[in-house]
Amino acid sequence: MTAPVEDAVAGEFPDEASPAGDGTASPSGDQITEVHFEEADTPGWQEDFTGLLQLGALRGWFDWCGHRIALKTLTTDEELLVAQLIREFEGGMGGMKAYATATSGLAVEAIDHQPMPAPLGEHPNQTYKWALERFNYARRWYPPTIDAILDAYLQLETRQRQVMAELGKGSGLGASSTPGLSASSGSPSGGDSSAATS
Repeated sequence: MTAPVEDAVAGEFPDEASPAGDGTASPSGDQITEVHFEEADTPGWQEDFTGLLQLGALRGWFDWCGHRIALKTLTTDEELLVAQLIREFEGGMGGMKAYATATSGLAVEAIDHQPMPAPLGEHPNQTYKWALERFNYARRWYPPTIDAILDAYLQLETRQRQVMAELGKGSGLGASSTPGLSASSGSPSGGDSSAATS
């Protein structure tokens, strides 16, 4: 038996627009999640040559409904994999949901200290198979979980930009102020800034 719609309490459910990057879950503007950031490996980032392979890598965790979820920033390769995974959903009603799900699936490293599933016989040259396994696993989560993970990921990405800006002071390094929407991002907008200037 379900309660009539009239009995629902205002603000009981998360705002549908919460994963859009504004970090709000309700009209009051509360964060869905509080992300705990691990310290950035700035000395490792500054190593000659190999430092570029780690530059921007950040990790964090948050608690969601009694579960601890650990996540990381995505590499460029992983962002491109997100674009591949959501191709069939682009232009339709499921495009944004597919983007949120794929990003969440690839960003989560562990749930309750258990690593995310990986295909049997995982091989470094089979990254699409790995990404597809993660995406398919994440598709089993309900929307509130996807929203919470994407919100946490966007907070992690914002922190990444802050750290990068601090490192780049004096070097002229620029950073986009909109999380998830950089020109190199795999986001559905494709980072096209021409629409914003029209």
